[in-house]
Amino acid sequence: MLSKNHPIILFINRNDFSVYQDTLANIPKFNFTPDLVVNLDVINKEQFTSLITTFIQINKIVGSSLAVILSDEVIYVKDLANPQKPTPDQDLKVDSNGNKEYKDEVQDFLANIPFEEVLAKVIKTGNVNRIVAVNKDLVTAIINAFVGKGSTIEAITPSFMYGQNANFTAGLTENNVRVILENAETLRLGNLLTDQEKMIPSQNLESELENQPAGVKPELDNGAKKPQSLRQYILVGVFVTLLVILAVVYLNLGASQTSPKSSKVKNTSATVNEVNAIPTVIPTSMQKLITTVPVDLKTINIKISHNALSSEITANLRSGLSAIGFQNVLDEVSEDSVPEKSSVVFSQNIPADVREIAIVEIKKILPDISILENQDSDFTINILIGKS
Repeated sequence: MLSKNHPIILFINRNDFSVYQDTLANIPKFNFTPDLVVNLDVINKEQFTSLITTFIQINKIVGSSLAVILSDEVIYVKDLANPQKPTPDQDLKVDSNGNKEYKDEVQDFLANIPFEEVLAKVIKTGNVNRIVAVNKDLVTAIINAFVGKGSTIEAITPSFMYGQNANFTAGLTENNVRVILENAETLRLGNLLTDQEKMIPSQNLESELENQPAGVKPELDNGAKKPQSLRQYILVGVFVTLLVILAVVYLNLGASQTSPKSSKVKNTSATVNEVNAIPTVIPTSMQKLITTVPVDLKTINIKISHNALSSEITANLRSGLSAIGFQNVLDEVSEDSVPEKSSVVFSQNIPADVREIAIVEIKKILPDISILENQDSDFTINILIGKS
């Protein structure tokens, strides 16, 4: 199924995704931040895809055939009841494996998934028929960035299909990649892109059937469209809960600030030991500086990628970073397309205090930047200047 020419394996977890390709020195990881993804729901799809495009450019991932593996943490799964002998008037559906399943059980399951659109399929594993679903927006936002860079999506498959042959609790490892590449048939059997299930809202089912000619079933679209009302109810419930929490916090603050006058009079006979017993509060930023092993800024390599129109911005960045102690600051004109938003990518070994120093200086020139991290073990900061 996958091309032998540098195939890509993409593993989507709850808080990140990892990418394997034989052209890469390691397995880079893209972390989800709260401004992009919350509880598997994409907050800003356009910006999310744009940052993934930048991630592909920085890691020099070559366009090829792409297989997506879904962690158990991002999918919704239910084992379906064993098929029973149907009566003539029952509305049954035959899945790709030739097993008759009650459509109501599948549709009830899809109706309770908290996303507007899902990819869903009935998969047979052993003697069990299992319905699997995933948030369509999350998966397509990631895939679209790779497709935009020349890749072709071949399969989207849940990780449980590999059973004990692969252990995905440690993420995407070399051993897991080997198992995936050696089992093309597993990718095909678990591929959510084929034989998609469709959820028809109950309130529209009768009218939809009435509009069809006798003996004709409604056509099923790819993906499962969720009713808008469910999402609205969830949002309203969250909003009311936040209001209640805010009211409780406000009342507690008011009670703590309104104390008897006698409590404001300090006892002048307090002993030295009592004064010393007061704990010293150290700000979080200071704690980071105290606990972090110091790193000489001269050992940090900074690379600025830009187009010809950003030469002045690049010069100002290089000058500012050199002035605060970074000596290895290089720049290059990138031939890739310019991303919408500027970004800074830190190697995983760059300490927190060095990151803060660099970010403060960079934001003087580029106020609106995205902060990313790759899995490189060196001490490198990559700055990619975008259109904004």
